[in-house]
Amino acid sequence: MPKINYSACRIKQKSFFSFEATKTMKSFLFKYPVFLYLLPFFFIFHGFAENFHYSLTNEAIELLAIYLGVSLVFASLFWLFFRDFYKASLVSFYIMAFNFFFGSFHDFLKKYFPDTIFIKYTLLTGVSLLLLLLLIIYLKRTKKSFTNLAYFLNSLFLLLIAIEIVTFIPKILKGRNQHVSNLSGKLITNDTFSKPDIYLIIADEYAGSKTLKDMFFFNNSAFESELRNRGFHVIEDTKSNYYPTVYSMASLLNMDYLNYLDQNIVNHSDMLICYDLIKNNNLLSFLKEKGYQALNYSPFDLDSKRNYIISTFNASKKELFTSQTFLNRFWHDIRYHFIKKNKIKAVRDKNLFSNNKIDSATRNIVKKENSHPKFVYTHLHIPHYPYYFDSSGKETLYNSITHTYPEEKKDYIQYLVYSNKKLLSLIDYIRQVSPNPPVIILMSDHGYRQFKEYVDPKYYFMNFNAVYLPNGNYSGFYKGMSNVNQFRIILNSQFSQKLPMLKDSISFLR
Repeated sequence: MPKINYSACRIKQKSFFSFEATKTMKSFLFKYPVFLYLLPFFFIFHGFAENFHYSLTNEAIELLAIYLGVSLVFASLFWLFFRDFYKASLVSFYIMAFNFFFGSFHDFLKKYFPDTIFIKYTLLTGVSLLLLLLLIIYLKRTKKSFTNLAYFLNSLFLLLIAIEIVTFIPKILKGRNQHVSNLSGKLITNDTFSKPDIYLIIADEYAGSKTLKDMFFFNNSAFESELRNRGFHVIEDTKSNYYPTVYSMASLLNMDYLNYLDQNIVNHSDMLICYDLIKNNNLLSFLKEKGYQALNYSPFDLDSKRNYIISTFNASKKELFTSQTFLNRFWHDIRYHFIKKNKIKAVRDKNLFSNNKIDSATRNIVKKENSHPKFVYTHLHIPHYPYYFDSSGKETLYNSITHTYPEEKKDYIQYLVYSNKKLLSLIDYIRQVSPNPPVIILMSDHGYRQFKEYVDPKYYFMNFNAVYLPNGNYSGFYKGMSNVNQFRIILNSQFSQKLPMLKDSISFLR
């Protein structure tokens, strides 16, 4: 009886099944236009991988479901017209691809053809609609089969998704880096010190005195004198360590520099990390251990306290995926051409209301009796653009909200003078109503950034910083200090800590 080679049989059997599987897959890719649904999956997965952060999972799933649903609706509608699911899928694919990749294509044109007709929305949308019409007419008239094209597109997007998965795996395996130092081990745990209420008031984009003198020819000494008369210590030549707000606040509240971030460019994934660092920060961890209650009147989450307002200046998580789409670009770039004046007024008033809401909430918490000492984080978008009032308190024109960037330095100064009055009013209220003398920190997250002309980048960082301490011990503060050491000094002065000072430096991110 001849000897049977079972190994050879198993190899042939595996080869047979492998061949059959390949044949089945190829047949499937020829038969079904799944590229229409692979496109939104690729788009969302690419955005998730590029801005990888665990907190984006819900937004990714929600947007994927929406885009898949929209793709199906388009395909169904065009099937009624063509009675052919290949043709219906191709037209739907064109529409979805135009929406997904418009931003990247538009950026390419703006880079290589700046200030030309080629970047105009009227031309781009007109040409795109014309091509869509021609495609519909061609597909309606032709009897050609598009199985080969379907096979190509199916294979292409499967390949692109596979590449994304390969590049994404290392990000998961890498784990989470320690972006700031954990200071809990360096903080003294004794409770022999007093526990005054602490008010952190951020005046967004408040420029330092040198910037105001050099770039605006404005002397802000009158405001500084008013603060000194109230017992404040105004620190000279201070600066932020970062000029984007979310970076600066993450560093300030953690009393440390930000590590393992992209040190060259502001990007969405790093911003998400900063949001987390603001929410759970070294300062709040220390104060909570000492029995403090955190009150959050800011656009950021702080511990278990959600953001008090929705800031128009911070990108939402969904926008990390949708910022390059045609619908999002259209909404941000040119929608104001089609908005009526009463709508512009409503949007403007809503933004102004946020500042008033924060001011009012801060005042209300001052007079509210509390069994625990308070840490109050108040973040006012003043004198940040838009400039709602002039120096006398007269409202500016409603249509100013349609400007992408502030255009006049004089408007900033007018609003700054108005802001000075509002800030002094709030400070006076806190000092008068507080049952015990509080710590008040009035500072800006960064300097003025909206220069139309080129300026030395150092001006972006020159900020404002004034502190009121009940014990009057300002010995730790020094000329030229930066935000990263702000609360190190305050904890040393008020809570008998011995935190070392970090070297003052700035990080300019494009």
